[in-house]
Amino acid sequence: MDKIMKKEQITTSNPVMTKGKRIRTLRIQHGFRQEQLARTIGVSKQTMYKYEFDIVTNIPSDKIEALAEVLEVSPAYIMGWTRDADPSLLLRNHLSEPEGLYKYNCLDEHGKLAVDTILNLEYDRCSGDGDPIQDIKLGDQ
Repeated sequence: MDKIMKKEQITTSNPVMTKGKRIRTLRIQHGFRQEQLARTIGVSKQTMYKYEFDIVTNIPSDKIEALAEVLEVSPAYIMGWTRDADPSLLLRNHLSEPEGLYKYNCLDEHGKLAVDTILNLEYDRCSGDGDPIQDIKLGDQ
C-alpha cells in the first residue's frame, strides 16, 4: 500500500533519483492511484507501472508534459534535469503577478514586512543562498 508523502518530500537530496521514482513519489504525494494518473495522461495502468519502475525510460515528451501539468512540477523536474520542482510553473495555479502586486500594495506596513520576510526566506531556501534559520537567529539578537 502506498504511503502518503508530505509536500516537502517532493524535493530530494538524492541526485540519482530516477524519472520513475520522481513520478511515483509525486503521484503518491498528490493522492492519485496508478490507474487514475494513467487515465488522466492517456496511457494504460501497465504503461504507468513501466514508467514508475523504469522499465520504460524513453517516455514520450507529450506524456512528460502531461505528467508535469497534472503533478504540478516542471517537465525538467520529472526528467531529472533539476532537483527542485519549478516554482514558476506552480505560480500559474495561484496568483498572477499583477494580482499579487495589487494585493501586496494594499497591505499595511506590518503586512508588507511579513510578506517581504517570507519571500526573502523562501528565495534563499530555493536558491541555496545562506541558511535562513541562521539568518532568523542572527536577526533576533
